[in-house]
Amino acid sequence: MKSVEELLSSIDEIMDKAKSFPFGGDKCIVDSRELAAVLDEIRMNLPQEIRKAKGIVSERGMIIAEANKEADEIVSKAQERARALVNQEVILKEAKEKADKLLAAAEEQANELLRGTFAFSDNILLETENTVNQNLESVRQARKNLRSAAKAKAASNKAARQNESAPAAEAEDASAEE
Repeated sequence: MKSVEELLSSIDEIMDKAKSFPFGGDKCIVDSRELAAVLDEIRMNLPQEIRKAKGIVSERGMIIAEANKEADEIVSKAQERARALVNQEVILKEAKEKADKLLAAAEEQANELLRGTFAFSDNILLETENTVNQNLESVRQARKNLRSAAKAKAASNKAARQNESAPAAEAEDASAEE
C-alpha cells in the first residue's frame, strides 16, 4: 500500500503528463479515472495514518503506567527497608532519607518520562497533522485543477459547436437571398 505522500506524487505525475489545451494557458486534460483512483487511495490511507497516531498516544499511556509501576516498586522497596530498621533510630533516619531520595528520584524520573512521552506524542501528532494538512491542500489543488480543466474543455466544445453551426447559417442566408 502506498503512503499518502507517494499518492500525492502520483497526482503530480498525472498532472505532468496531462495534455495542454491550445491557447488554454495552464489548462490541461487529465485522466479523471486515474486521478479518482489515486484520490480514493488517499482517502483510504488517511484513516490508517490517524490510527498510527492514536496508537502512539495509547503507547504513551502504557509508558506512563510502567513508570508509575516502577516508582511504586521503588517506594515499596524503600518502605520495606525502612520497616526492617525501625528499632534503630539512626539507621531509621538514614533509611528514611534514602527512601525520600529514591522517591524523589523516582517521581522525577516518572515526570521526566511523562514530559518526554507528551513531547514525543505531541510531535508525532503535529507531524501527522501537518501531513494531513499538506495532503488535504494537495487534494484541493488537484480538484481545482480538474474543475478548471473540465470548464476549459466545456468552453472549447461550445466554441467548436458554434463555429460548426455558423457556416451552415450563412449558407441558408445566401440561398434565401437568391
